[in-house]
Amino acid sequence: MMKQKYITMFLMLLLSTGAFAQKKQLTYCNPINLDYGYTPIPNFSEQGRHRATADPVIVTYKGDYYLFSTNQWGYWWSSDMYNWKFVSKNFLRPEHKVYDDLCAPSVWVQGDTMLVFGSTYSKNFPIWMSTDPKNNEWKEAVHEFEIGGWDPAHFVDDDGKLYMYNGSSNSYPLYGIELNRKTFEPIGTRKELLLLNPDRFGWQRFGEYLDNTFLDPFMEGAWVTKHNSKYYLQYGAPGTEFSGYADGVAVGPTPLGPFEHQSTPFSWKPGGFARGAGHGATYQDKWNNYWHVSTIAIGVKTTLNAVWVSGQQALIKTM
Repeated sequence: MMKQKYITMFLMLLLSTGAFAQKKQLTYCNPINLDYGYTPIPNFSEQGRHRATADPVIVTYKGDYYLFSTNQWGYWWSSDMYNWKFVSKNFLRPEHKVYDDLCAPSVWVQGDTMLVFGSTYSKNFPIWMSTDPKNNEWKEAVHEFEIGGWDPAHFVDDDGKLYMYNGSSNSYPLYGIELNRKTFEPIGTRKELLLLNPDRFGWQRFGEYLDNTFLDPFMEGAWVTKHNSKYYLQYGAPGTEFSGYADGVAVGPTPLGPFEHQSTPFSWKPGGFARGAGHGATYQDKWNNYWHVSTIAIGVKTTLNAVWVSGQQALIKTM
């Protein structure tokens, strides 16, 4: 996936109402107002330093919300999704000679434990675990997660089984595999789950004008949500840098499919100063309302406008 980002922020879409019915009405700024980091990768900074992050994940853990995103040397937590506190943390070991701290991280809750794993094709990166992330207490769940995977996502089913999804390519599909929930070793081999179909679904076509003129579209950022016994495989497409960047969804009867594309994206913001709404994650708040957090791109360094969400239809307005 082409990862050249200038300034990147987050778009949070409210998928159901009532999240704060028990509290005083508050106004939220979208994108979320976070003091996020400058890009740590030198060749991304050759034309000037700029803030950059993407690929956000929010999970609910012990009554609080935890937000991770690409290469921030830490993460945020919040009790209300309004005030966010940053926790500084380096997830690299000394022998890891890379710039990617946590690129497109996978974050999931398994029992009473939060687990974190970042994108890698190497075999010597750990899965991290914590029962007290608010106080930055982390240790390795496994020292080396050998099968790795780029743009990973982990999903724990109602029966306790653990699955991993990954993939970021304009040639290869998204993959899925079951893991041993204690050792994190693979059970079997990865299964091909989903490819884009740009000939049928126009929004999946590559380019600012969806014309596929010089590259095939990219598919990345897998995420799985289970609802009413169906599995919703979410994915980002067709390219990070385009206004039409969005999260699509395919539906299947099992965690490993088969999955059937839904025709339109469910997270999409093709217009305005801040555009795109792809490569994100769906989660539930304390009242079991569904929310989605995703990446939007801002291509100039200037004062940002605000985007917010209101109402049952998740109406997006811009100041």
